[in-house]
Amino acid sequence: MITKSRKFWLSMTGGLFVSTCFFSYPHVLRWQIEKRIPGVQFQDANLSTSGVTITGVSLDKGWVKGNLDSVSSDFQGHNITINGGSLSVNLDARPHGNGQEDHQRNIQFSDLTLKVTKEDHNLSLDNVRSEDHKVCFSGVQLETPTITTGEGCFDKETHTVTVGQASLKQLKIMGAVVSDLVANKVTYNTKEKIAAVEGVTAQVTFEKQTFSIETNGVKASRHPDTVTLGSLRVRHPWLASDWITMENVKVHHGDRWDLTVGGSHVQVEPGTLTLSGSETCDTWIGSLPISLKASPLDKIHMTGKSSFSIGFRPNPVFTLKADCRATCSSLPNLRKPFSYTAYGPKGEKFQRETGPGSKGWVSLRMMGDMPLAVTTLEDPGFEHHRGFIVQAFVNSFTDNLKQGRFLRGGSTLTMQLAKNLWLTRDKTLGRKVQEFFLAQGIESCYSKDEIMELYLNVVEFGPNQYGIGSGAQHWFKKGPGELFPSEAFWLASILPKPSRTAPPTDEALKRIEGLMKRLADDGRIPDFSLDVVEDDVGGSDVEPQIDQ
Repeated sequence: MITKSRKFWLSMTGGLFVSTCFFSYPHVLRWQIEKRIPGVQFQDANLSTSGVTITGVSLDKGWVKGNLDSVSSDFQGHNITINGGSLSVNLDARPHGNGQEDHQRNIQFSDLTLKVTKEDHNLSLDNVRSEDHKVCFSGVQLETPTITTGEGCFDKETHTVTVGQASLKQLKIMGAVVSDLVANKVTYNTKEKIAAVEGVTAQVTFEKQTFSIETNGVKASRHPDTVTLGSLRVRHPWLASDWITMENVKVHHGDRWDLTVGGSHVQVEPGTLTLSGSETCDTWIGSLPISLKASPLDKIHMTGKSSFSIGFRPNPVFTLKADCRATCSSLPNLRKPFSYTAYGPKGEKFQRETGPGSKGWVSLRMMGDMPLAVTTLEDPGFEHHRGFIVQAFVNSFTDNLKQGRFLRGGSTLTMQLAKNLWLTRDKTLGRKVQEFFLAQGIESCYSKDEIMELYLNVVEFGPNQYGIGSGAQHWFKKGPGELFPSEAFWLASILPKPSRTAPPTDEALKRIEGLMKRLADDGRIPDFSLDVVEDDVGGSDVEPQIDQ
């Protein structure tokens, strides 16, 4: 039988034990947590039937450091919830292990700020949170290169990062500066190292020229190091008056860069920034942007090969070879009447009909000194080239680079004929490529006499004055065969800017006669011109050129 005194002492002992446990459990709990998880300190701890919650947490695991607002865990440590705080993670210092313990835990978190370091890269992530099997964030900032993203997630099951939009401020690559790059709907598989981007826009500056770039359907992989583009759109006034679009573009990066567009391959040597390629003429034409394959390039068939090399370092270097020949049935028939697009005084387009047998057509034998005049002033090598002159292209390339704008095109008479028959008046690199192939097609299907006859019946000799018959009548009230040599040379001299030419004055004709005298002295034109040249004629500002 328990006495009252004994009951009293038992009650006191039990109460004291309960009180001791109640008041000492935070200290015991802190001791247990800090023992089991070195590097963790906290301000307060709360125990419940489901587990424990610690607040004001300070963490220093060497490769992971930071402060967390609160951390909750069940008693087994299998389910952990982290709310708020910031962590710095150095992946280079992360200890190597099998990671099985981490995989057994279910860790959920919200409203975290992370700063991640790996090698030379520093990454900041805002509002990091867990959503089922995903880790999501409101934004990411990468320091080098400077990349910023919007909302995105990492799917732990598929090892895939998805981002709605990413932007890059500036990046230098092979002598070019990429700026203001924006990528939309980005997906990256961290396991397979494959990225996919729905679309990209950017500005690329190279040799003081800035190009606008747009791409769609981008896919990139690291093994092999390859990027494929569903389409690539480029805009610059040197290239074309509007966007040019290239389909099925592929870039492979190794010791050198290999660029594939359609069926054509171009190699890029990074050290000298040299682009080079060699393909059949048909392959090059088939790979042209859609906007450049205007009729008749969309129908022409050519044999032969064409190769080029363009280098930028240390000095500009350009080489070109081609022996393209057209299947003549794939070219329009210019031996009968045909129509082509001409331009009125205000730039308005209209269809002009000409061709052998048409009204106003002038045959070569009725053109007098005009063939001599235009070859002397516009294309001295006309009788010997096959539609293009490599040195003229080289000179144009280097001069345009030095001036920083498109000044010279290096066109031959045949290229000018192709331009007048089928192309626009835009002075662009795209048009030169079109002329390059079309001129070779014309040269392979027509004689030099036929080309000269076509040229002089097609080109403009004054405001709305097309063909030498109309030009001779407009300026001198006579037919082409009746022109004096100086008048023929004057008409040839206005070809670069025929619609902005003032009527020929006596002074202008005397300057032309002075030029003819110098040409005759050099043996470049026949002696007949000496009959109309006086010894005291002054200098001339008209010189032979290939510059259209």
